[in-house]
Amino acid sequence: MQAHHNERELADFIRHGAERRPDQAFGEYYSGKTASCALGAAYGAMYRLPAEMGKQHPTRDLDWFFDCLDRVKPCPHEGCTKRIFLAALLVHLNDDHRWSREQIATWLEAVNGAGLGR
Repeated sequence: MQAHHNERELADFIRHGAERRPDQAFGEYYSGKTASCALGAAYGAMYRLPAEMGKQHPTRDLDWFFDCLDRVKPCPHEGCTKRIFLAALLVHLNDDHRWSREQIATWLEAVNGAGLGR
């Protein structure tokens, strides 16, 4: 039986990956040796990656491990009405609303604890 990993665990991976690459990237998974977006941080915490990723992006999907990424959630940003898959929502919060990876991780924990999207 395959284990299902929830939003709280995903938040932990984002935080751990953000420690490895302390700067935040926007519009790409990685930038230089020190920056990653929220999804890039999670991916970086799961896999051993080269220091310089360049324009590369993850080649393995995270949704096989985090089935929560395939769930539709409403955007928690004030005034935003988007409802999209969690994987796309993390990119949206990172790139469009410029939420920090820590803010995204904190929201993910709240989503998991409340079982709600907002």
